Amino acid sequence: MKSIEALKERLSEENTLVVQSERGFIMEVDFLWAGPASSLEIEQFENSNRLVLPSSFKGFLRISNGAILFRDTKYGQWGCKVYGLSELMQVNQEIRTWRNFPKSWLVFASWIGDQDILIFDTDVSNYNKNNYIIDGDECDSVDEFEYINGDSRDG
Repeated sequence: MKSIEALKERLSEENTLVVQSERGFIMEVDFLWAGPASSLEIEQFENSNRLVLPSSFKGFLRISNGAILFRDTKYGQWGCKVYGLSELMQVNQEIRTWRNFPKSWLVFASWIGDQDILIFDTDVSNYNKNNYIIDGDECDSVDEFEYINGDSRDG
């Protein structure tokens, strides 16, 4: 998780960073980190839910068991919420009340102020280190969701 460690080193004492958005706007964003999950907690989660998390996500959980990344400090409405172990199954149960996802799909992050979600295809992640993350919009058909690169070399 070298990239997360490098990011954390760049943050101010207030856990903020000045970034340029895709449209060229300069803004300050903040980061909220949870405490790390232990290897035992991760193993217990996997066993009780009968799934195997991608190794790169396990590495992230060992650094921060959930986080809010790149949240706009001015309005607090943009950023990415990465779910921790205590939230993962609840979020997925809620989504499955109105979406028919394959059992192997696990929503692990959502965009604040948007309907975008990131999903692990746990069947694929067990056999293929790339392309096991799905990008989708909660309002779109599942057929419109796309696999994106999920390389865990950094894991």
